[in-house]
Amino acid sequence: MSRKVLHVGPALTKGGMGRTIQRLHRNPPTNWDSDIVTTHADGGAMSILLAWIRGKRKFIQKIKEKPDLIHVHTATRLSWYRKRKIILKAVKKNIPIIVHLHSGSFQKFARGWIGKDITRILSLDGVHPIVLSEHWKKWLESMISKKVRIVPNPYREGLVPVLPELRDINMLLMVGRPSPMKGHFLAINAVHQLREEGSDIRLHLVGTSHQDLRHELKGKEGIVVEGWVEDNVLDNLMEKAGFLLMPSEYEGMPLSLLDALATGLPSIVSNACSTFINHGGIVVNERNIQSWKDEIKIQINNQEGWEKMSINSPKDVAGLDSESDKKRWEIIYNEVMEIN
Repeated sequence: MSRKVLHVGPALTKGGMGRTIQRLHRNPPTNWDSDIVTTHADGGAMSILLAWIRGKRKFIQKIKEKPDLIHVHTATRLSWYRKRKIILKAVKKNIPIIVHLHSGSFQKFARGWIGKDITRILSLDGVHPIVLSEHWKKWLESMISKKVRIVPNPYREGLVPVLPELRDINMLLMVGRPSPMKGHFLAINAVHQLREEGSDIRLHLVGTSHQDLRHELKGKEGIVVEGWVEDNVLDNLMEKAGFLLMPSEYEGMPLSLLDALATGLPSIVSNACSTFINHGGIVVNERNIQSWKDEIKIQINNQEGWEKMSINSPKDVAGLDSESDKKRWEIIYNEVMEIN
C-alpha cells in the first residue's frame, strides 16, 4: 500500500526550489504517492500574497485528507515565516514533517531572536530537518539537539558530458535570478573591463532580464541577456559555453552549477560554492571585480587546463544522479515514518 507525501513550497516558481519540488513530485520514492501545495508565485507583492492565501486554504484542505508525511520546502526571510505557520499546523495534527532548508544564507538569517525561533520550531517533536551539505548539518546541529539529515541536490536527469572541442572558451554563461547576492554586478563588470582591454569574450545571462539589470548593463557591450529560458534552451547554452560563472555571496546547493559540471562545463565560482568544486573548476577567493577579471583572463588563456577541467568536471557530481536521489529520499521517508 502506498503512502502519501504532501510537498509544501514554491512549486510553480522559477528557480532551484521549484525545480526540486517538481522533480520529487514527478518521481517520488518507491511506494510513495505525491501531492503539492503551492505557496508562492512569481511577480509582485500582490501575486505573492494571493498565492500564499490560496496555499494556506489548500493546505488546510489537504491535511484533512491525512497525508502520511508533509515535506516543507523553505528558504529564509518571508519564506521561513510562511512555512513556520505550516509546520505548526502540521505539528498540531501529529503529522510528521520534513523541513527542507534550501537557502545558503540560513546561517546569516538565523541570528538573534530569529535564530531562537528557528531552533524552537525545528526542535519540536515530529519535525525532521534536512540540509544540503555537511557544512549546514554541523551548523544546525550546534543549534538543535536532534539528528539533522543531509540530502544533496542532484543534477538534472538526461544531461551528458560534451567534449571541449565542441565548446567556445570565450563564451561565458551565468545562470541566476536577479538578486544582489548572485553577483551579476561582478560578472558583468569583469567581462566589460576585459573586453575594453581587447578580450573577445561574451557573457550570456540566464534567469534575469534587461529591466532587472538596467543599471549594470548601461553602456556595456558583449552581454547577452537571455531571460528565463526552458531547459532545452539552457542545455544548448551549457553545451556551447566555455565557462559557467557563479560569483554568489551565498548558495545552498546550486542546481545550475551541478548541471554545468554534469555536462562538462568548467566553472569559475566564489567561496560560497567551493565545496562543490574539485576537478571541474576554479574558486575565486575574493568577491571584487579585479579578482574576477584576473581569474577569467587566466582561465580563457589556458586552453590545456580548460580542456582538462572540461573532461574531468563530471567527476565532481558523481553519485548526484536522479536515481540515487530517489533512493536517498526513499530511505529518509521510510525512516521518518518508523520514528513516528
